[in-house]
Amino acid sequence: MSGMADLARARDALQAIPPDLPRDEWVRAGMAAKAAGLSFEDFDSWSAQADSYNAAAARDTWRSIKDGKGIGPGTLFHLAAGAGWRPDGARPGAGRKVQQQRESAPVPTQRSTGAAEVWARCLPATSDHPYVVAKDGAPHGLRVVPAGDPLCIARSSVAGWLVVPVLPLSGGEPVSLQFIPPPGSGKKLNLRGAPMAGVFVVGDLQPGGLAYVVEGIGQAWACWKATGAAAVVAFGWGNVKRVAAELRERDPAARVVLVPDAGKEADAVAVAAELGVEVVTMPAGSPDNFDANDYARAEGFDALEVLLASTLPAAGPATLPDPWRVVPLDDLDSAELPQQQWAWHGYIPAGEVTMLGAHGGTGKSTIALMLAAAVPRGAPLFGVATTPAPVVFFSAEDGADTVRRRLRHVLRAAGLSAADLAGMVTVLDATHGAPELGSPMTDAAGRQTFGPTPTGERLREFLADKPGALLIVDNASDTMGGNENARPEVRAFVRLLASMVRDTGGAVLLLAHVDKGTSRGERSGSEGYSGSTAWHNSARSRLYLSRDKDGTLLLEHQKNNLGPLREPLRLVWPADGLPTLDQPLSGTVQRIASDNDTRALLRLVHEFTGRREFVTTATNSRTHAGVLMRGEASFPRRLNNGQVFDLLRNAERRGWLQKVEYRGSDRKPRERWQVTPAGAQVADIADFAATAATAATSDDPAATAPGAASPAEPAATAATSPPGGMGGTARTQVTAETTP
Repeated sequence: MSGMADLARARDALQAIPPDLPRDEWVRAGMAAKAAGLSFEDFDSWSAQADSYNAAAARDTWRSIKDGKGIGPGTLFHLAAGAGWRPDGARPGAGRKVQQQRESAPVPTQRSTGAAEVWARCLPATSDHPYVVAKDGAPHGLRVVPAGDPLCIARSSVAGWLVVPVLPLSGGEPVSLQFIPPPGSGKKLNLRGAPMAGVFVVGDLQPGGLAYVVEGIGQAWACWKATGAAAVVAFGWGNVKRVAAELRERDPAARVVLVPDAGKEADAVAVAAELGVEVVTMPAGSPDNFDANDYARAEGFDALEVLLASTLPAAGPATLPDPWRVVPLDDLDSAELPQQQWAWHGYIPAGEVTMLGAHGGTGKSTIALMLAAAVPRGAPLFGVATTPAPVVFFSAEDGADTVRRRLRHVLRAAGLSAADLAGMVTVLDATHGAPELGSPMTDAAGRQTFGPTPTGERLREFLADKPGALLIVDNASDTMGGNENARPEVRAFVRLLASMVRDTGGAVLLLAHVDKGTSRGERSGSEGYSGSTAWHNSARSRLYLSRDKDGTLLLEHQKNNLGPLREPLRLVWPADGLPTLDQPLSGTVQRIASDNDTRALLRLVHEFTGRREFVTTATNSRTHAGVLMRGEASFPRRLNNGQVFDLLRNAERRGWLQKVEYRGSDRKPRERWQVTPAGAQVADIADFAATAATAATSDDPAATAPGAASPAEPAATAATSPPGGMGGTARTQVTAETTP
């Protein structure tokens, strides 16, 4: 098809088809509409009249329709005729016959479906009509279908419904009618067989004045009441471009402003750029189809007036920002480069985002508040130094009362008072508002992007007055307005958080939930987050907090792009107390805790070897190392199975364990762990020589092990002093690390 007349005829035919079709028929109608040359806006506007309308589904379906796939324009007119559509010159009664065949219930006889005739027999609307009341509207220029009127559309009687006339912009008789039922009793319907090629104006169009273009009467009422300016109803998004173009053509001096529903911003910006008009969008994060009337009823007409004043200007060619900056290298030999700064030394770098992942209820919020109490005073936490700085705790998960109770507990347990933090710690309760700090959006040039929400902008301004501040965000899922499984959105969100503190030298600690498998202890070495792997890739430093069955906590440093990984912190949490180091911290002695666990495992492997109950190297066996040794009294109870495997593999790398092949009672080859002489010396195994000889001369080894590493130095005992600060330890004596 070609030509404006053909397109107008196809558009009228589409509008005559009831949009509440079964999905396969709805898709078929879309294919026919596309074959007839109609645009997505036409299809979307028609689809939007259905109660089951889904903007994303409409867009995806339209994109999936390929040209020339068997359905042509004739299908569109056939479907329209079945709904009663009768174009000029069509055979009288053809549409009615098909319609009667499709409907099981008879349609009441109508006196006339002509717009002027139906309009003439309707009654003036009053301000107490349920739809007018629900939308806080005005009945001027509207009518109501009288009770008992026989008019039915899409098998629905429209008696008592509000009637909006579809008028030529130049004035005159209605060319069509829109019928609006009382709220909750149906959807808007258009007069069958009559083109929706007109408008309805709320207010007065002034030469050179302001005119808002909206889809429906409710949005028009809201814009008019908020500003006093005229609002033009286009009767569906597919007609907005045509109406805006006609307004611009009739009065080039007028200010034409498009006010799209949420979800249609990109299309609106594109239309505005083409026509040279302006756009106002709903606040970022609004649900699909949220409109100006929804906003006015939620926030008030004063708030809507402010929103409507924030127009995006008519867009010309998009000016892209520089995509990069050239980094100078000429002075690299002599330049004094700044050292990396840390909010919590080695763990939380300044100018970046550190992620702390944990299962809900593990204690990440408590540890974050302990950090909030330590940083302002420059006090160490778990023996690790902090840099004095203000702290802003942005709570999107727990309300003010919960945070206050936890923080008071932290202060009292540490012997502190509120005065110790005065002016240095700020708690922001975002649970009662819109906590999203960043969200996907469309910029003025129509590009899809990700940026700060109004809440995010206010937080940035708040942090500007607190140089060097540590921003603690609780938590990721509540403050990210996008899809936590979408890699580009996750990366953009993390970069947004970093940008809030980078210029002032601050740092961000982002709390996050972990995936279900990690929270149940089913995976060791997991990334410790929920959602896209971009969380792991985007954060410059990442911590993971887990709880063992005996209540012991392990705070692991799983990633650090700006320095070496810090040692894991093993914590105990006494009743009515705070998490405290289970092992003290003194330089590199933090690794001693894991080495002590390794020594215990070496001794157990040796004991099992002596009893010829060999410990398999397999990790998927029903009697793997974790299962086999867990029943022994000397087994470190804090270790989960994954940690056992990690310690055994690390012991092999250090030359303390070796893999030995042997044959079981079924003569099948198997592989087991065996302690090396170096491992025996590290674990202080006195009977190693005799036991090793017995194992070597038994009838089941089938191969000799690789050569053992050189013996390590014997263990020494070193005293350490309490680390001080928060989360200290009562222990003062530990075994020093042995150098392999």
